[in-house]
Amino acid sequence: MSEHFDPSEQETKELLPKNKSEMSDYTEDTIADSEGAQARQARADIVLPDWYFRKFALTDFGKPTFNPAVVASIMAVFDAKYGSVPVFPEAEGEASVSDQQLAWDASVNDIVTGIRVLLGVDPQSTGLNFLQLTTRTWSEFCSVCYEYQDSMSNMKDDDIPDWLVEREQKMLDLGRKARMLSQAIEALDNEFGLKDTKINKSRVQKAVEDRLQRLAEWNFNQQADASGKIKREMNVQASAHMQSIVDNA
Repeated sequence: MSEHFDPSEQETKELLPKNKSEMSDYTEDTIADSEGAQARQARADIVLPDWYFRKFALTDFGKPTFNPAVVASIMAVFDAKYGSVPVFPEAEGEASVSDQQLAWDASVNDIVTGIRVLLGVDPQSTGLNFLQLTTRTWSEFCSVCYEYQDSMSNMKDDDIPDWLVEREQKMLDLGRKARMLSQAIEALDNEFGLKDTKINKSRVQKAVEDRLQRLAEWNFNQQADASGKIKREMNVQASAHMQSIVDNA
Protein backbone atom coordinates (compact mmCIF):
# COMPACT_ATOMS: atom_id res chain seq x y z
CA MET A 1 0.00 0.00 0.00
CA SER A 2 1.41 3.36 -1.03
CA GLU A 3 1.96 5.92 1.71
CA HIS A 4 1.77 8.75 -0.81
CA PHE A 5 -1.37 10.89 -0.44
CA ASP A 6 -3.05 11.71 -3.75
CA PRO A 7 -5.91 14.24 -3.43
CA SER A 8 -7.32 13.06 -6.74
CA GLU A 9 -8.17 9.75 -5.11
CA GLN A 10 -10.50 11.51 -2.65
CA GLU A 11 -14.18 12.27 -3.15
CA THR A 12 -14.29 16.01 -3.84
CA LYS A 13 -17.48 16.52 -5.78
CA GLU A 14 -19.48 17.79 -2.82
CA LEU A 15 -16.81 20.44 -2.07
CA LEU A 16 -17.17 22.17 -5.41
CA PRO A 17 -19.11 25.44 -5.37
CA LYS A 18 -22.28 25.83 -7.35
CA ASN A 19 -21.80 27.40 -10.75
CA LYS A 20 -24.89 29.55 -10.35
CA SER A 21 -26.00 31.39 -7.24
CA GLU A 22 -29.58 31.26 -6.15
CA MET A 23 -31.55 34.20 -4.79
CA SER A 24 -31.88 32.48 -1.42
CA ASP A 25 -28.09 32.63 -1.03
CA TYR A 26 -28.33 36.37 -0.38
CA THR A 27 -31.34 36.76 1.82
CA GLU A 28 -31.19 37.96 5.40
CA ASP A 29 -31.74 34.50 6.88
CA THR A 30 -28.68 32.91 5.28
CA ILE A 31 -24.98 33.14 6.05
CA ALA A 32 -24.21 34.66 2.64
CA ASP A 33 -24.01 38.20 4.04
CA SER A 34 -25.78 38.10 7.38
CA GLU A 35 -23.79 40.93 8.98
CA GLY A 36 -24.14 43.17 5.95
CA ALA A 37 -27.86 42.48 5.72
CA GLN A 38 -28.27 43.21 9.42
CA ALA A 39 -26.35 46.48 9.10
CA ARG A 40 -28.34 47.67 6.10
CA GLN A 41 -31.61 46.76 7.81
CA ALA A 42 -30.63 48.65 10.97
CA ARG A 43 -29.88 51.83 9.03
CA ALA A 44 -33.06 51.54 6.97
CA ASP A 45 -35.17 51.20 10.12
CA ILE A 46 -33.94 54.49 11.65
CA VAL A 47 -35.48 57.78 10.51
CA LEU A 48 -33.65 61.06 11.15
CA PRO A 49 -34.12 64.62 9.85
CA ASP A 50 -32.00 65.65 6.84
CA TRP A 51 -29.94 68.14 8.84
CA TYR A 52 -28.62 65.32 11.02
CA PHE A 53 -26.73 63.77 8.12
CA ARG A 54 -25.26 67.15 7.19
CA LYS A 55 -23.71 67.43 10.65
CA PHE A 56 -23.28 63.81 11.77
CA ALA A 57 -23.40 60.25 10.43
CA LEU A 58 -24.44 56.69 11.23
CA THR A 59 -22.24 53.63 11.34
CA ASP A 60 -23.11 50.55 9.28
CA PHE A 61 -24.98 49.26 12.34
CA GLY A 62 -27.07 52.40 12.72
CA LYS A 63 -25.09 53.91 15.60
CA PRO A 64 -24.52 57.69 15.75
CA THR A 65 -21.02 58.95 14.97
CA PHE A 66 -19.21 62.06 13.77
CA ASN A 67 -19.13 63.13 10.13
CA PRO A 68 -15.54 62.94 8.76
CA ALA A 69 -16.28 65.76 6.29
CA VAL A 70 -17.26 68.06 9.16
CA VAL A 71 -14.10 67.11 11.07
CA ALA A 72 -12.02 68.00 7.99
CA SER A 73 -13.77 71.39 7.70
CA ILE A 74 -13.15 72.16 11.37
CA MET A 75 -9.48 71.24 11.07
CA ALA A 76 -9.24 73.58 8.07
CA VAL A 77 -10.33 76.34 10.46
CA PHE A 78 -7.58 75.25 12.86
CA ASP A 79 -4.98 75.46 10.08
CA ALA A 80 -6.13 78.99 9.30
CA LYS A 81 -6.42 80.24 12.88
CA TYR A 82 -3.63 78.56 14.83
CA GLY A 83 -0.66 80.89 15.15
CA SER A 84 -2.70 83.95 14.15
CA VAL A 85 -2.56 87.12 16.24
CA PRO A 86 -5.61 88.63 17.99
CA VAL A 87 -7.47 91.37 16.15
CA PHE A 88 -8.29 94.50 18.14
CA PRO A 89 -11.26 96.43 16.74
CA GLU A 90 -11.00 100.12 15.98
CA ALA A 91 -14.45 101.37 16.79
CA GLU A 92 -16.02 104.34 18.45
CA GLY A 93 -16.49 103.73 22.14
CA GLU A 94 -13.75 101.08 22.20
CA ALA A 95 -10.34 101.53 23.81
CA SER A 96 -7.52 102.36 21.42
CA VAL A 97 -5.70 99.50 19.72
CA SER A 98 -2.58 100.18 21.81
CA ASP A 99 -4.59 100.11 25.05
CA GLN A 100 -6.28 96.86 23.99
CA GLN A 101 -2.86 95.36 23.25
CA LEU A 102 -1.60 96.40 26.69
CA ALA A 103 -4.66 94.85 28.36
CA TRP A 104 -4.11 91.67 26.32
CA ASP A 105 -0.46 91.40 27.34
CA ALA A 106 -1.42 91.95 30.99
CA SER A 107 -3.99 89.12 30.80
CA VAL A 108 -1.45 86.73 29.29
CA ASN A 109 1.04 87.71 31.99
CA ASP A 110 -1.58 87.00 34.67
CA ILE A 111 -2.02 83.48 33.28
CA VAL A 112 1.74 82.92 33.22
CA THR A 113 2.11 84.18 36.79
CA GLY A 114 -0.69 81.91 38.01
CA ILE A 115 0.75 78.82 36.32
CA ARG A 116 4.25 79.54 37.66
CA VAL A 117 2.87 79.30 41.19
CA LEU A 118 1.92 75.68 40.41
CA LEU A 119 5.29 74.68 38.95
CA GLY A 120 6.96 74.22 42.34
CA VAL A 121 5.52 70.69 42.58
CA ASP A 122 5.44 68.23 39.67
CA PRO A 123 5.82 70.77 36.84
CA GLN A 124 5.47 68.05 34.19
CA SER A 125 1.92 67.17 35.28
CA THR A 126 1.04 70.85 35.44
CA GLY A 127 2.42 71.29 31.94
CA LEU A 128 0.50 68.31 30.56
CA ASN A 129 -2.75 69.51 32.13
CA PHE A 130 -2.21 73.00 30.73
CA LEU A 131 -1.49 71.57 27.28
CA GLN A 132 -4.69 69.52 27.45
CA LEU A 133 -6.68 72.62 28.41
CA THR A 134 -5.19 74.56 25.51
CA THR A 135 -5.81 71.69 23.10
CA ARG A 136 -9.47 71.38 24.13
CA THR A 137 -9.92 75.15 23.88
CA TRP A 138 -8.57 75.20 20.33
CA SER A 139 -10.83 72.31 19.37
CA GLU A 140 -13.83 74.09 20.88
CA PHE A 141 -12.97 77.41 19.23
CA CYS A 142 -12.52 75.90 15.77
CA SER A 143 -15.68 73.82 16.14
CA VAL A 144 -17.82 76.80 17.17
CA CYS A 145 -16.24 78.90 14.41
CA TYR A 146 -17.22 76.29 11.82
CA GLU A 147 -20.73 75.90 13.27
CA TYR A 148 -21.21 79.68 13.22
CA GLN A 149 -20.14 79.89 9.58
CA ASP A 150 -22.34 76.93 8.65
CA SER A 151 -25.38 78.37 10.42
CA MET A 152 -24.92 81.81 8.88
CA SER A 153 -24.54 80.38 5.37
CA ASN A 154 -27.80 78.44 5.80
CA MET A 155 -29.79 81.39 7.14
CA LYS A 156 -33.02 81.96 5.23
CA ASP A 157 -34.21 85.02 7.15
CA ASP A 158 -32.57 88.42 7.35
CA ASP A 159 -32.95 88.57 11.13
CA ILE A 160 -30.23 86.72 13.01
CA PRO A 161 -31.74 84.72 15.91
CA ASP A 162 -30.54 85.39 19.44
CA TRP A 163 -28.91 81.97 19.79
CA LEU A 164 -26.73 82.66 16.76
CA VAL A 165 -25.74 86.08 18.12
CA GLU A 166 -24.72 84.31 21.35
CA ARG A 167 -22.82 81.73 19.31
CA GLU A 168 -20.94 84.57 17.58
CA GLN A 169 -19.89 86.05 20.92
CA LYS A 170 -18.83 82.64 22.21
CA MET A 171 -16.72 82.14 19.08
CA LEU A 172 -14.93 85.46 19.65
CA ASP A 173 -14.38 84.75 23.36
CA LEU A 174 -13.02 81.25 22.65
CA GLY A 175 -10.67 82.69 20.04
CA ARG A 176 -9.26 85.09 22.61
CA LYS A 177 -8.94 82.34 25.21
CA ALA A 178 -7.20 79.91 22.83
CA ARG A 179 -4.66 82.53 21.73
CA MET A 180 -4.01 83.65 25.31
CA LEU A 181 -3.34 80.09 26.44
CA SER A 182 -1.02 79.49 23.48
CA GLN A 183 0.96 82.64 24.23
CA ALA A 184 1.20 81.64 27.90
CA ILE A 185 2.62 78.24 26.89
CA GLU A 186 5.19 79.95 24.67
CA ALA A 187 6.22 82.19 27.57
CA LEU A 188 6.59 79.27 30.00
CA ASP A 189 7.98 76.71 27.52
CA ASN A 190 10.94 74.93 29.19
CA GLU A 191 9.69 75.69 32.71
CA PHE A 192 7.30 72.73 32.39
CA GLY A 193 10.22 70.32 32.00
CA LEU A 194 8.64 68.72 28.93
CA LYS A 195 10.37 67.77 25.69
CA ASP A 196 7.71 69.46 23.58
CA THR A 197 5.11 72.08 24.46
CA LYS A 198 3.67 72.64 20.99
CA ILE A 199 -0.01 72.10 20.31
CA ASN A 200 -0.32 68.78 18.47
CA LYS A 201 -2.76 68.95 15.55
CA SER A 202 -3.69 65.27 15.82
CA ARG A 203 -4.69 65.78 19.48
CA VAL A 204 -6.81 68.78 18.50
CA GLN A 205 -8.52 66.61 15.87
CA LYS A 206 -9.13 63.86 18.43
CA ALA A 207 -10.76 66.43 20.73
CA VAL A 208 -12.88 67.66 17.81
CA GLU A 209 -14.00 64.10 17.02
CA ASP A 210 -14.83 63.40 20.68
CA ARG A 211 -16.93 66.56 20.88
CA LEU A 212 -18.80 65.73 17.67
CA GLN A 213 -19.34 62.16 18.87
CA ARG A 214 -21.03 63.43 22.03
CA LEU A 215 -23.21 65.79 19.98
CA ALA A 216 -24.06 63.03 17.48
CA GLU A 217 -25.22 60.72 20.28
CA TRP A 218 -27.21 63.46 22.03
CA ASN A 219 -28.97 64.59 18.84
CA PHE A 220 -29.58 60.98 17.82
CA ASN A 221 -31.31 60.27 21.13
CA GLN A 222 -33.42 63.40 20.69
CA GLN A 223 -34.31 63.02 17.00
CA ALA A 224 -34.14 59.36 15.94
CA ASP A 225 -37.34 57.54 15.09
CA ALA A 226 -36.52 53.85 15.55
CA SER A 227 -40.13 52.63 15.48
CA GLY A 228 -39.43 50.64 12.31
CA LYS A 229 -36.55 48.83 13.98
CA ILE A 230 -38.66 48.10 17.07
CA LYS A 231 -41.53 46.81 14.92
CA ARG A 232 -39.21 44.51 12.97
CA GLU A 233 -37.68 43.14 16.19
CA MET A 234 -41.15 42.54 17.62
CA ASN A 235 -42.17 40.72 14.44
CA VAL A 236 -39.09 38.52 14.71
CA GLN A 237 -39.86 37.76 18.36
CA ALA A 238 -43.51 37.02 17.55
CA SER A 239 -42.47 34.71 14.73
CA ALA A 240 -40.04 32.87 17.01
CA HIS A 241 -42.74 32.49 19.68
CA MET A 242 -45.19 31.14 17.10
CA GLN A 243 -42.63 28.63 15.85
CA SER A 244 -41.90 27.42 19.39
CA ILE A 245 -45.64 26.84 19.95
CA VAL A 246 -45.90 24.91 16.69
CA ASP A 247 -42.81 22.86 17.51
CA ASN A 248 -44.23 21.89 20.91
CA ALA A 249 -47.76 21.19 19.65
